[in-house]
Amino acid sequence: MSLSTNRLATTARVGLAVAHPGHELRLTRWIEQRRPTVFILTSGSRHGVDRARVDASRRLLETLGARPGQLFGQCLDRDVYAWIMAGETRRFSNLARQLADHIVDQRLDAVVTDAWQLYNVTHDIWHLVTRAAVALASERLGRRVACFDYAVTPPSLALRSMGETHEIRRLDDGEVRRKQELAAVFPAIAQDVAEVLAVGGPAFIATESLHLPRPMPELLPRPGETPIYEQFGEMRVQAGLYDSVLRWRHAAPIAAELIAMLRDQAVAA
Repeated sequence: MSLSTNRLATTARVGLAVAHPGHELRLTRWIEQRRPTVFILTSGSRHGVDRARVDASRRLLETLGARPGQLFGQCLDRDVYAWIMAGETRRFSNLARQLADHIVDQRLDAVVTDAWQLYNVTHDIWHLVTRAAVALASERLGRRVACFDYAVTPPSLALRSMGETHEIRRLDDGEVRRKQELAAVFPAIAQDVAEVLAVGGPAFIATESLHLPRPMPELLPRPGETPIYEQFGEMRVQAGLYDSVLRWRHAAPIAAELIAMLRDQAVAA
């Protein structure tokens, strides 16, 4: 049976903001129970303009009783990657404002997003975009919109631990089987579950937990620290798959702009 503590009120209107299609498979039981509005940054196409993954996410959410938001996979992964490489801060501050508009339109009480884990740069930047959007929406609504995150990847692949636990669901065997069956029904995004199972084992998908985001100074790379996405990039360059490595220095100006938005809203509050 699912167990939970310190949960949001059942009447709360909630959103889920994820970087890539398939991330929602981490939280299928929570989605069935809370029926959030779901926002997805990219189409999930690793190459070209294929939309199979975002279409699969749309069908999965319909199955779970959730609804897609206005921002739902419009960005191509290759474009987001290029924006980060070029340090295009305005692209991401505009995304934060756009997401804030949707949070206000939906009158959401809380938004859940990908954790900052230094595993995937798009996950991390989207985490910060969402936090900035929540802060902007809170100011415009005149009330606090809560923000929580969840682990996209198992601890063994993350360079940052999660913050304080807000809510936890421990799935029973039947609920775990249902999660795996849902993934099988949508093969375009099933790889997301397969990858975390291979690394984190069944225990990772058998727990759905939401956390309070850690303060940004605790999340940013420390001097001399190499994020996992840089390590992956180096291997791909050596294999001849990439021409260059996306590094933290490319993402740092974008993070700084979004952190400034967070600070401005904190001062305004």
